[in-house]
Amino acid sequence: MITPDDGRPVVAAFDFDGTLIPGDCLLMLHRQLKGVAGLALDWLHLIAPFQAWVGGSLSTAAFKERYLGVLLRGTTREARSAALGQKLPAAQWRALRPRALARLRWHQAQGHRVVIISASPRALIAPLAARLGVDLLATETSDPLAHGPATPLRLSSANCKGEEKVRRLGAWLDRPLEEISLHAYGDSRGDRQLLEVSTAPHWRSFGPDPLPYPARKPKAAPPGGWIPLLALLLLSLALFGLTGLDPVERLSLQGALGRVMAWLPAIYGILGVAYLGRYWRWRLLLSSAGIGRWGWRDARAWFVGFALTATPGKLGELSRVQQLHRELDYPRPPLVHVFVAERLCDGAAVLLWLALLAPSALRAGLGRLPPTGIGLLLLAGAATLLAAIWIWRRWGGPWQHHLPSGALARACRPAGAVTLGIWACESLILWLLVQVVSPAHTVPIQAAIGTYLLSGSLGMLSTLPGGVGVNEGATILLLARFGVPPSAGLAIAILRRLCTVWSVTGLAVLLGWWRGSREGP
Repeated sequence: MITPDDGRPVVAAFDFDGTLIPGDCLLMLHRQLKGVAGLALDWLHLIAPFQAWVGGSLSTAAFKERYLGVLLRGTTREARSAALGQKLPAAQWRALRPRALARLRWHQAQGHRVVIISASPRALIAPLAARLGVDLLATETSDPLAHGPATPLRLSSANCKGEEKVRRLGAWLDRPLEEISLHAYGDSRGDRQLLEVSTAPHWRSFGPDPLPYPARKPKAAPPGGWIPLLALLLLSLALFGLTGLDPVERLSLQGALGRVMAWLPAIYGILGVAYLGRYWRWRLLLSSAGIGRWGWRDARAWFVGFALTATPGKLGELSRVQQLHRELDYPRPPLVHVFVAERLCDGAAVLLWLALLAPSALRAGLGRLPPTGIGLLLLAGAATLLAAIWIWRRWGGPWQHHLPSGALARACRPAGAVTLGIWACESLILWLLVQVVSPAHTVPIQAAIGTYLLSGSLGMLSTLPGGVGVNEGATILLLARFGVPPSAGLAIAILRRLCTVWSVTGLAVLLGWWRGSREGP
C-alpha cells in the first residue's frame, strides 16, 4: 500500500446517496419494483410516519423500516431478486457521477484502501460495490428476499449515519482513526462527523484540495415556526383522505393515475410555465417598490412560501409576509400591498375569463338573480366603494403611509396581463385531464377552462384549507353537465388537485425542509 510522507496508510471513504450518485437508492429501488405510479400510491401510506419523522417523534431507523415494509409489500421474491441483483445495480452504474468515479479510481490507482460508507441497506449497494472493487459499510438488515408477512424486514444494525459512520469505520479498520490518513467524501449532515474527523474532508467536491464541512451557524427559532408544520398537516390530510375512498372509486382513481403518468411531463410543463408567470408577476409588482431583484435566493424564498398558502382564511399570506421579511429582509408593508395586488389581479383575471368563456357558468355562480337584482348588487358595490374612498380621505390621514404607492398601481397593468396568461395556462390542465381520464366524453376547451376557474373560485371563497371538498364537488357537478360520470369526475378532480396545488405545496414543504436539513447543524 502506498502511504503519504508521514507514513500513515490512506483510506478513502465515500458516502453513496447524493455523493457517488445523485438521489437516493431506496427511491431507485422503489421505482424499479413498482414504477412511478406504485411509488406515488405507496407514499399515501407513508404520510403519517413521514410526518412523525420530520417532527422528530419517529427515529430515522424506525422510519426506514416502515418505508422498506411498504416498498416490499406486494412484491414477489423473483421481482425483488431481479431488481436487487440486476436492475438496480445497472441503474446505479449509469447514475454514477463521472467526477466521483474518476476520484474513486484515482485512489485505487494510488493503492489507497477505498470503502463506501452509507446509511442505505447493504443489499441495495453490495452488487455495485463489488463491481467497483471497493469495500462496503452500510446499514445492515434482514434478507429482503425473505420478506413476507411472517418475516418483516428489520434493521439488524444501527442506522449508518452521523456518529455511527465514524464508529463503524473505526471498528472496521480495527485501529484509531488518528493512525490513518482519511479522505472522506460526503454531501449531507449525516456525513458531518466523518468529514470533521478526516484528514482531508471533501464536502460536495472531488478535487485534489480538501474542502471542510461548512461551519455551523446558530439558528434562531423563527417566529410562527408552526405554520410549515400546519401546511404539511393539511397536505397530509388531503392525501390521506384518498385512502378512504370505496374500492370502486379507488380502482377508478388508480387506473386514471396510471393513464395520467404518461402525460405528467406535459402537465407539469404547463404548471411550470404558469409558476414562472407567477414569479414574473411577483417581480413586476415588488420591483415597483424597488425591493429585491431576480435571482435564485429570491425565487427560492418566494416558492417555499407556497407551503403556507393552503391555510384557512388566507392566514398563510400573512405568514408569507413574515417568512419573506425574515429570510430576505424585505419590509413588511410593501409585501402586504403586493399580496393584495396579486389577489386583485387573480380575481379580475378569473372574472374576465369566465365572462368570455363561460358566461352561463358565471351566471350560475352568481345564483338565479334577476337582471334587476344583479344591477342593484353592482350599484350597492359601487356605492360602498365610493363611501369607503370618501371616509378614507376625510378621516384616514394618520394612516396614509399604509397606502400602496402609485408605482404599484401602475405595475398592476402588466401584472394583470401576465395573470390572464397564468390562469389560461393552469386551466388547460383540467382540459388535458378530461381527455386522458374520460376520452369518451367531449368537454369543449372553453367549458373545461370555465370549470377550472369557477370551481377554484368557489373553493377559495369557502375559506377552507385549500378549498378541500368544495373545489372537488364543484368540479364533479360542472363536468356532469357534459356527461362525465361521477366516478370519472372524482378522479379528474382529485388528479387536478394533486397535479396543481397539492404537488406545489408538497414540493414547497420538501424544499423548505431540505434547505433546513442541509444548512442546519
